Amino acid sequence: MNDILDLPAERDLPPEAALAMRARLLDFVSPPPARTPRLRIAVAVAVLLAVASGAAAVVWDRPDRSTVQMLAMRAGELSPTLQDAAERCLQWNSPQRQSRQDPEKRPVPVSLTDLAVATERGDRALVLFMNDVGYATCDVEGAGTARESGGGATEPWPHGEWLPGPVQRLLLTSTEADGGDVSVSGRVSSRVHRLVLDHRDGHTTAARLSEGAFGLMTSDARLKAGNDPELVSYDAGGTEIDRRPLFQAEDQLEHCYTGPDGKRIYGKPTSSCRPAEKWGR
Repeated sequence: MNDILDLPAERDLPPEAALAMRARLLDFVSPPPARTPRLRIAVAVAVLLAVASGAAAVVWDRPDRSTVQMLAMRAGELSPTLQDAAERCLQWNSPQRQSRQDPEKRPVPVSLTDLAVATERGDRALVLFMNDVGYATCDVEGAGTARESGGGATEPWPHGEWLPGPVQRLLLTSTEADGGDVSVSGRVSSRVHRLVLDHRDGHTTAARLSEGAFGLMTSDARLKAGNDPELVSYDAGGTEIDRRPLFQAEDQLEHCYTGPDGKRIYGKPTSSCRPAEKWGR
């Protein structure tokens, strides 16, 4: 299944938020065995960018456009290479491994049953695990081969089951800073029965939804940040309930969102806060 995505320019992010997220991602980047000393996420070929609220974003160098793209939404749909990537991510995220690297850090405990979204293009794969505690995600190149490399990030949910409206992006990847082959994944509330990416040029791409998670993939070179593409949510009756810029950082959303106690938990202060919505697992 194909869909689209791209990340916000780093210069548009609050500097402190960008630096903090970069540090968290690089702290978690975990090298495979010594046979592959280079880290795909940490070195020159991959530029780490950040969006607010702990979402991870990765740019990798362009794969062959003729390669097949795959999207899986549960463990039973994994291809052999995605299975290898998922298992490697679980190893890197294991409490035993992380405690040896940093006794003060505790990764979010995840298992294969927590797999929410997995994508692959060529020999690169990306996996996202989510549960009640938080999420863990990894980017893996050459999974299951002698040149395997990669890294990832893990973080508890900052506000538990509450989302900034119907949709929360978690992971953005792109082969270019402003377009190209792109993927996006995240979680949605129970109100969302259909989610599409509006390219703003007459084209749309439908996301796949499964148990409160969503995934999109595309190879559309026409998709650019300058065209202001948007994620659009619809309810069970087909009515549009939310529309938000794809590349906009979470703390720059048009509306802020409040928890059950009325306290703002997402977005910048505005006079038009809306209630946060529960994750629709």
